[in-house]
Amino acid sequence: MKYLIFIVGFFFIIGCNDKTGTPSGILGKQKMQSVMWDIIRAEVFTEQFMKKDSLKNISMENLKLQNAIFSIHKVTRSQYYESYDYYVSHTDLIRLVLDSMSTKADRDRFELYKPIEIKLPIEKFSMLKRPDIAGQFKYFFNPFLYGDKK
Repeated sequence: MKYLIFIVGFFFIIGCNDKTGTPSGILGKQKMQSVMWDIIRAEVFTEQFMKKDSLKNISMENLKLQNAIFSIHKVTRSQYYESYDYYVSHTDLIRLVLDSMSTKADRDRFELYKPIEIKLPIEKFSMLKRPDIAGQFKYFFNPFLYGDKK
């Protein structure tokens, strides 16, 4: 009976552990997201822009970009692909990573197409009135208001 209680308690403790944690040797969610984001962008770049250059080997250029990305993030190729296999086999974790990447892409797209407000001093756009010969006022351009102030 003691052994049965011990076994049930052991399984209870194991069943309540953190399911979202990653084992050692596997990249964390944030690190995996940033590396995967850069890998996807490099693949899109090689497929859309380098494909037009017939002198370049697309797969070699993609490999060079991936090596640069791995050196930037201080990750080895094998470490990334082991982590990628782990995340793909755990759908709940890969879903979190991909959802956050999608949100980041939407946020970047919104920032890219956000209208820009140009704020200039009002006095540069004010038109001055000058008396005309006939006594009527006409607007004229004052070049000293628009000069470069260095």
